[in-house]
Amino acid sequence: MTCTGVGEEASSTLLSFAEAASRVLEHLEAHLPLGMWAVTRRDGEEQVLLEVRDHFHGSVSGDRVPWRGSLCEAMTQGQAGSTGATLLVPAYADRPAVREWGVRAYVGAAIRTDVEVFGTVCGFHQQELDPVTVRGLQPLLDLLAALLGQILVAEKLRERAFAREAELRRLATRDHLTGLATRAVFADRLGHALDLHRSTGRALTVLLFDLDDFKTVNDTLGHAAGDEVLVALAQHWQPIIQSGNTLARLGGDEFALLVESGLSVGEVSKRAKAVLAGRHEIAGTAITVGVSVGLAHLPGQAPTLDAKEFLGRADAAMYAAKRAGKGRLVDYDTLGDPSPSARSSHNP
Repeated sequence: MTCTGVGEEASSTLLSFAEAASRVLEHLEAHLPLGMWAVTRRDGEEQVLLEVRDHFHGSVSGDRVPWRGSLCEAMTQGQAGSTGATLLVPAYADRPAVREWGVRAYVGAAIRTDVEVFGTVCGFHQQELDPVTVRGLQPLLDLLAALLGQILVAEKLRERAFAREAELRRLATRDHLTGLATRAVFADRLGHALDLHRSTGRALTVLLFDLDDFKTVNDTLGHAAGDEVLVALAQHWQPIIQSGNTLARLGGDEFALLVESGLSVGEVSKRAKAVLAGRHEIAGTAITVGVSVGLAHLPGQAPTLDAKEFLGRADAAMYAAKRAGKGRLVDYDTLGDPSPSARSSHNP
């Protein structure tokens, strides 16, 4: 069911199930005023009145009534259909709605999805109805129930599509193995940080982490064990992630940290060195994983670099750490000093 406008508003807009159910009852009330009209949903042993127009029993939307023993149950199971005289229908005559509520006429149609009976569109009246009126009403009830069922199916499909879209967005922003940010997220945040540096002079630091001899772990213990190491390291590095910082897995055994939280280079280095290596038990084997780290800092007063050049500095520092013996941190700004002690900081 759709409602359309004119001109720019002519595109169709799908009604929600709740909106459609309300309109269905409005139409039915206008077409044939009864003591009660309802759109219901079966919920186990109960029936929820999703939308209701009740002029003789006082029910309101949201009320719950028994499903077992109801006229709607008998109708959906094919035991009986719409009738203007419930007392004359064996499947209805002894039901509580007839004996206790005094329902003398019942009309209804099942709302079905692809796999189940969802509920009903139904009407109740205190007086008997003309059989011709009931027979003439049934095609309309069947049509409205079918339309409501199709709206339900469409809503479920939309919900699945939205959930899938949300999952795809999550997968695009979070590494599937470690849960860290992805390369794309890191690149976006680095670009934004460089824009802020250009406009406000806010300093920033980038660190590139590369595991030492990680291939040996994969070759000796298998790739599953290697994955466990990556997950364990991501958790081990949590202390260096603060609000405003971004830790990402760039791919394989390469990680990057963008620091925008205002920490000094000394504090960043201290925190990074504190987690450079960790001892982890994987498949019953204790493994010490070394990490080489390259650091590049961009002071607030320095000219803004582009992302490629800035990452290139961190990359050069990281490879300097590898050449200097691995398992250490090297600051790009110290690479001009030829002394090894000035160029690298050993793992504590």
